[in-house]
Amino acid sequence: MNSKYYKTWEEYKGENPDITEKQEEAMAPKMQSYEEMLFNFIMFLCA
Repeated sequence: MNSKYYKTWEEYKGENPDITEKQEEAMAPKMQSYEEMLFNFIMFLCA
């Protein structure tokens, strides 16, 4: 998906290569859920 509002974890990690594996384990599930919530909110506003 090509969006300035929604990023997958892989895209986020690609933009921030200094994330360690330990940080990734803690961040990945949370960041992806935040992205999903933001996307759903934007879709709600557009409806």
